Amino acid sequence: MKWLIWLLSVIGIELTGVVSSYFAGDISSMYQALEKPPLSPPGSIFGLMWTILYAMMGTSLFLLITSEIKKGKATAIVLFTLQQVLNFSWSIIFFGGDHFWLASVVIVVLILLIVACIKFFHRVSPLASYLFLPYLLWCLFAGYLCISIAILN
Repeated sequence: MKWLIWLLSVIGIELTGVVSSYFAGDISSMYQALEKPPLSPPGSIFGLMWTILYAMMGTSLFLLITSEIKKGKATAIVLFTLQQVLNFSWSIIFFGGDHFWLASVVIVVLILLIVACIKFFHRVSPLASYLFLPYLLWCLFAGYLCISIAILN
């Protein structure tokens, strides 16, 4: 039964990325057209990275849901949900709305929420918090790209 909860957690989080990208429009074409800062990766990297990160996030959610530790569990799940809402909305704001500065604010708040998630997850499931570390690093890099693109465009 636990494997089914894990599978649904991962698929559910992966689907949030798919749905977000659908509402964001033609991400690939827009990314190619942007003036980008140094260290900008090719657009093809993003899909692969987000697929891996969403799988790790879904696994974190699974670990939180199935943890037997009750203290802090509800807070951890609320924080997970809040960061997921911001994650979902970022692509739509940045690519779908051309609101680079608003997207920059959103990603800064998202990064702060990810840090809070790591802290609160650790109390419920240390592994869930460790699985969020690559996500934090990627969002820090994405924050650099987002703010730089806002400045350049």
